[in-house]
Amino acid sequence: MLSYILSRVFQGLLTVLIVVTIVFVVLNLSGDPIRLMLPPTASAEDVAAMREAFGFDRPLVEQYVKFLRQVLRLDFGRSIQTRMPATEQVLMRFPATMLLAFSSLLLAALIGVPLGVLAAVNRGKVLDGLAVSISLIGQSIPVFWIALILILLLGVFWPILPPSGYGTARHLILPVLTIALFLIAGITRVTRTSMIEVLPQMYLTAARAKGLSEKAVIVKHALRNASIPIITQLGLQLRFVLGGSVVVESIFGWPGLGQLLAHAAYERDYPLVTATTFFVACLIIGINILLDMAYTIADPKVRFW
Repeated sequence: MLSYILSRVFQGLLTVLIVVTIVFVVLNLSGDPIRLMLPPTASAEDVAAMREAFGFDRPLVEQYVKFLRQVLRLDFGRSIQTRMPATEQVLMRFPATMLLAFSSLLLAALIGVPLGVLAAVNRGKVLDGLAVSISLIGQSIPVFWIALILILLLGVFWPILPPSGYGTARHLILPVLTIALFLIAGITRVTRTSMIEVLPQMYLTAARAKGLSEKAVIVKHALRNASIPIITQLGLQLRFVLGGSVVVESIFGWPGLGQLLAHAAYERDYPLVTATTFFVACLIIGINILLDMAYTIADPKVRFW
């Protein structure tokens, strides 16, 4: 097991290296950030001095070697705009993103998994049709549209919740609802499909013949054996929230990594973009490793080592 985890960690570090290298190349091809920092009237001497101060006057290969050394030390330099350490800014925004991501996923799982189970158990009935309809509608509506509708309804027409901001539990509700409504659709669909494949199995018939209640048969036997695709879907959804929270955090003014990355990319803040991308990539790779371990807990027959 230890050797497998170490191999996955090595593969993850290699992936992170590739990701940050791509980010370095793309950012260096996107334009000159010094021109954004200085006024249009800045002299050529001021521009040259600023480039030298930030190291942009060095050859690209030399900049890349220096960049890799900084990555190994988790030192991405200072933000071009705020002059604060980029790593410090990312760590300041980290708790807000984690709170939003796990709250949304928890709410989506608490609704989506039971809804998918009920749909599979009542296949072909009204409840099944309702669950399938919710799944199709939920996956057809873009996240930003859900966010705007919720803001319009609960923040403008009926101003019972703050439409943006951060700091209280009330500020968390609308962003969590936005993401959860989108995630519920996929979780419900996967849970329903996986349960439909498991329900006709003979071991469930044997469990019923032993006198187990229908609830015990569904929860303890059917759902556990159908859990691998569900766990995979939950992991995919969590990665989506972590990697794709730019839109939601920007709409609701949520001070997380997504909003930070959007602002840094717009301002061509190289150190901040690189630091944010690095930490998000590490989070996603860590989730992949945890998923593999969760498979073995859900199904002892699954082994990766």
